Amino acid sequence: MRRGRHGLLARAEELGRVRQILADARQSRSGVLVVHGEPGIGKTALLDQAVAEAEGMTVLRATGIEMEAELAFAGLGELIRPVEYLVDRLPMPQARALRMALSLEVAETPDRLTLGAATLTLLTDAAATAPVLVAVDDAHWLDEASAQALLFAVRRLQAEGVAVLVTARDGRRSVFSESGLPTLRLPGLEPAAAAALVRRVADMPADGELFKRLYRETGGNPLALLEAVPALRSSSWAGQVSAGPLPVGSRLTAAYSAQLTALPEPSRRAVTVAAASYTDDAAVLMGALRALALDADILQVLEAAGLIELSGGKVMFAHPLLRASAYHTAAPDQRRQAHRALAGALTDRDGAVDRDQRSWHLAAAAVGPDPTAAAAVADTAARARARGALPAARRAYERAAALAPSPVDQARYLLAAAEVAQLSGRGDQALILAEAANDTTEDPAILAEATRLRSQVMLLRQPPRRVHDQLAELAAGLEADQPAQAVPLLVAAAGAACMGGSIRQARATAERAAALARNGEAVAVLAHSAAVLQAHTMMLAGERTEAAAVFNSREEFLTATDPLAVGVEVTSFSAMDLMWLERYSAARTLLERAVRGVREVGSSERLAPYLTVLAETQLRTGYWDDAYALAREGADLAGETGQPVLHAYALSTLARIEAARGRAAQCSEHARQFHGLLDSRGAELVSPYIEAALGLLDLGTGRDSEAAARLNDLQQRVGDLGLREPTVLQHQPDLIEANLAADDPSAARAALAELQSQVQRAPSAWGHAVAARCRGLVADGEDTAENAYREALRHHERLQDPFAKARTELAYGRFLRRIRKRRAARRPLAAARQVFERLRAEPWTALAERELRAAGFGTPARHRGTHAELTEQEMQVAVLVIKGHTNREVAAALFLSVKTVEYHLSHIYAKLSVRSRVELAGRLAVTGD
Repeated sequence: MRRGRHGLLARAEELGRVRQILADARQSRSGVLVVHGEPGIGKTALLDQAVAEAEGMTVLRATGIEMEAELAFAGLGELIRPVEYLVDRLPMPQARALRMALSLEVAETPDRLTLGAATLTLLTDAAATAPVLVAVDDAHWLDEASAQALLFAVRRLQAEGVAVLVTARDGRRSVFSESGLPTLRLPGLEPAAAAALVRRVADMPADGELFKRLYRETGGNPLALLEAVPALRSSSWAGQVSAGPLPVGSRLTAAYSAQLTALPEPSRRAVTVAAASYTDDAAVLMGALRALALDADILQVLEAAGLIELSGGKVMFAHPLLRASAYHTAAPDQRRQAHRALAGALTDRDGAVDRDQRSWHLAAAAVGPDPTAAAAVADTAARARARGALPAARRAYERAAALAPSPVDQARYLLAAAEVAQLSGRGDQALILAEAANDTTEDPAILAEATRLRSQVMLLRQPPRRVHDQLAELAAGLEADQPAQAVPLLVAAAGAACMGGSIRQARATAERAAALARNGEAVAVLAHSAAVLQAHTMMLAGERTEAAAVFNSREEFLTATDPLAVGVEVTSFSAMDLMWLERYSAARTLLERAVRGVREVGSSERLAPYLTVLAETQLRTGYWDDAYALAREGADLAGETGQPVLHAYALSTLARIEAARGRAAQCSEHARQFHGLLDSRGAELVSPYIEAALGLLDLGTGRDSEAAARLNDLQQRVGDLGLREPTVLQHQPDLIEANLAADDPSAARAALAELQSQVQRAPSAWGHAVAARCRGLVADGEDTAENAYREALRHHERLQDPFAKARTELAYGRFLRRIRKRRAARRPLAAARQVFERLRAEPWTALAERELRAAGFGTPARHRGTHAELTEQEMQVAVLVIKGHTNREVAAALFLSVKTVEYHLSHIYAKLSVRSRVELAGRLAVTGD
């Protein structure tokens, strides 16, 4: 029985929602609806009706098939086939990514974001000529790589004219079901509609006690009702009714099993081969049937029985449950024979998809270890990884390990699966797989790599202090006999101790790693990694000069080494140290290279730490919009990949920018999320970042006493941790200013004395500048204060930190006004105001303007609502447009469709009352243009 053949009954409400999405698409609005329900409830019929009503629309349709779930990008290839000609018109990186995913080109591995953006752009381009209906049936069986690419695109649709309808079965995992998209659950038919269906199909009354019992048993499920019709005609049906209702899937499976069991033996064998096939290509199926000495005409017999449909060289089952029943009711040996025959039918085909299908058939046909099947599935895994289909690659490597006859090969495949799991953000799976590899072999190289990978995953996902203890204990067991394996464990352990705020412990562990690397036979990259981690602990302890010397001697290592070849903590902490050393360009270069590298392999787990550190680098150097976007992306990725410490760190950067801009509600919300992630986790060196942001918010919004109390508590905590490098948190100038504003000059002087002591021991341009500024704030004499401010400004000339300099200019201007040097005050106050406005630091802009007016000077008119009225994404679009990017380039950068960028831009123009990009540039000043 073909699905959807009997049309829709009593689905007015559900059909209304579908029709609304189609109508919206015809008005250039996009929408999505995920339809849930049990098997046979009518999901496909609803989808068929939508397709039938999509007149004048481009219909892109794909159906998930259980047997194809391991074939990477099978669903995406089917979906976009009608518009595949548009691929070559995409931006080059996106076109290359999509061609690679679909095995149309051999190139570098496409990263997940580029592939998702390519799918989005393709849908948008298709909608440029006619509205598009994307119809995906049985999404729970769609291969994960296709589902992720499509989900990425669907989440970003807005104003393109694309309607998306997805169906998924209850109780089956689907990325669409778990994504928060709008949903619709199909219930069973009402009794009257169910009776109408039975009467239509069975041509018999449906109003007696027998029908009522049938309705209770099926819950109004249309397919279950239809499958029961033959039995309904039989008086024996009443005796077959179960004591209680069966799950619909079980009832349908039982009905199909009975139908299959009644087939002649050759037909049963043939239907098993059809069910086992990963393709609906009739030529492949007939080749397999010939290998089993079965006549190809037997397919017509199966079609006559209503089991399959033959059309256009394809073989399709009447219902997925029928296919599942045909496969699972067959004896295991019959299934293996079917897979073996199908593998043989694909032997002469050389396409990548054909090779993948053949390898999975060989695996399914194997009984016990099989080196040929293992090698074939491992090749499939490698191809999947190269195409960016990381989930498919992981599962294939796991299957290869199960088939491999030797422990070394088993461990090698398990380790490959662990690496792919880590790259795709599945850290928990990576740990399990790496431990399995470790337990399978004694091979030193595999053990070393498994140990390294485990340390990386633990560092990013578990409470830092616990990670330190676990890794240090592992290293202790290796130091004597396998020092090269112990070094990366100790390096990661030191990094974990740093995040946990155990600076002294981190220092001791890092020194242990460095000594072991120097005295043992560790390779150069391990020795360098140990040295830079040791330097990181020096920085935290205030030994700035010593740390700088280490980085000067390791510059070639930092600039030449592949970031993927060293621990994530090595690159991240090195970039932090370079940032604290005020070598901003070097830090940015290192991080941008690391970001490019991990994007190329699609490693979202490794991308998050690099983005978060890069965000803080951009924040410190005045590129606040870039910093906000990077921190937002870093927070999202860290959240998706289960890295709470990094997630919180990224949120603190967002909060810091919001604090400076006076966005109290957003800053407080991110602080709440921060505490929810880190409370009781022991990340003591990360926790202070949010307190520094909240202290700045209090100070900027006039909550002086609250700011002083919060920042004094923070200073006590920092001291207890042993953190002696003032450039790490940069909270001490705020502390001193807050104490003064709260009328506690003695506390301000004490805090200044501590800051100056730290700066003297660890000199930096920022430290000298803010210490001089604070000396001006607390000075008793006018000459002393003025000299201090001028000294501060001289130090600022060596520092790329416009906000810090503007804070000094504001303080200097206020001082000059108060000693009645009003003309002299104008220049620093105006300069400070200009920077504050450009950075959108609203409280500080307002303060500078008040000081200018108090000095007797007017201030330039500000456009009301210039920034506050724009949404976060509108601001991102506006910034990129001002920087000269085309709409297509903006779309690629923000992973949006061009239509969505146009939509946002029209709203931006309307809100700001501008008519061109030139006028827009005049309304928004972007730091770092």
